[in-house]
Amino acid sequence: MMKTKIALSKYFQGIVPFNNLGLEAAKYDYKWKLPETSFNEKPLDCNGTNFEATVKLKLMLHEEWKSNPNSRKDIANWIVSKWGGIKTNRKQTLDKYYLSSLETNPQTSLSGIASFSKILAIKDPFKYAIYDARVAVSLNAVQMISKVSSGEVFPYIAGRNNITGNWSSKPPRGFSKNKLTSVKTLVSAPHYWEKVPKEIAYGRYLSLLGTLSKEFGVPLYHLEMALFSQAEVLACLVIPSLNSNA
Repeated sequence: MMKTKIALSKYFQGIVPFNNLGLEAAKYDYKWKLPETSFNEKPLDCNGTNFEATVKLKLMLHEEWKSNPNSRKDIANWIVSKWGGIKTNRKQTLDKYYLSSLETNPQTSLSGIASFSKILAIKDPFKYAIYDARVAVSLNAVQMISKVSSGEVFPYIAGRNNITGNWSSKPPRGFSKNKLTSVKTLVSAPHYWEKVPKEIAYGRYLSLLGTLSKEFGVPLYHLEMALFSQAEVLACLVIPSLNSNA
């Protein structure tokens, strides 16, 4: 929907009500710890800001993926388990994601997308972007902050962050588990947003980011990194009491 795109456009540009957020802010506030070594045990170049170091790593892995097919399986496993910090996947699952990533047009159902999209985003970071628990929260939070009248509810996926959504805590807590921001609430009065079906959610996400990437003249992964890094801030702008969950 056009209103979803407009809300995201304002966010990425840091336009009111998104002061001190968006693309430019992400270049300085991006935080995700980088491993000391790459998949091949070589030390990583961590010079510059965390944003710059992360971009260098993404592009280095992408070039390695293209030029050295024999490294692809090791890269895929390392991206998910080491860099992404997702240690719950079984070997059979990781093997399935790796084999699927080699397809020309891989199927991208929401099941396992947090892991699988990490691999796709290295295979081609100009076509694919990571869709994980934080990104899903940001997509909905941006629209709520913008007070869109007919938004798109992106499906949440399991996470472990107390602010954006910890699905394993007892009871579950955070934005994606809060009644005020649930899919059921957002598709009902007074919001009446449209629910994005799980089977097309990733494709819809890529479509939005692809359009805005062209408009702003920036790589797709810059937009993804902003959504990822500012998810907690966006969640707390919608539900200020989530600050106490940190």
